Amino acid sequence: MEASSLIGGLSARLSGVSPLSEQDAPGLLQALAQVPDPRDARGRIHPLPGLLAMAIAAVVSGSSRVVEIVEWAADLPDVVWDRLGATRDAFTGVRRVPDDSTPSRVLTGIDADSLDAAVCRWLLERAGLTGAGRRVIAVDGKTLRGSGPAGAQVHLLAALDQAEQIVLAQIDVDGKTNESPCAEHAAMA
Repeated sequence: MEASSLIGGLSARLSGVSPLSEQDAPGLLQALAQVPDPRDARGRIHPLPGLLAMAIAAVVSGSSRVVEIVEWAADLPDVVWDRLGATRDAFTGVRRVPDDSTPSRVLTGIDADSLDAAVCRWLLERAGLTGAGRRVIAVDGKTLRGSGPAGAQVHLLAALDQAEQIVLAQIDVDGKTNESPCAEHAAMA
């Protein structure tokens, strides 16, 4: 999956989310720790949950491209990087900022479904949804603008809790298909 289509999916999932607070970081990092790391263990410098949390915070802040995420992250203060688990040089103690290609490689190689499930769990926990009471769920499909050439763009089918305005689940579907069978299949899963 291209990084740009993953960013579009994150943006769709996180639309309407209130700004992240200091209290959100531990829960988000725990949720993101469940996402499998596609990188070779020998080359890992930055922890995956921190890199993903940085990308999520950048997307919530309005970034829509990898370049914008990198620029946004470059301006983060040291205290934020520390909360995200950023590494420091063993000799100098200076924070090691991911280079420009790291977020792109991570977002390109990540399992989008695992990331989506982790973000969904975190959003539900953050909203305090317990599953009690009646819930109204709207299902709708959208094509992500900028996710590819015409006819090959990413098309997502999403389920939204209307009371909480949280996307509960979303799946990638063929843009030319009827969404109803996909929605029924997703509801059974």
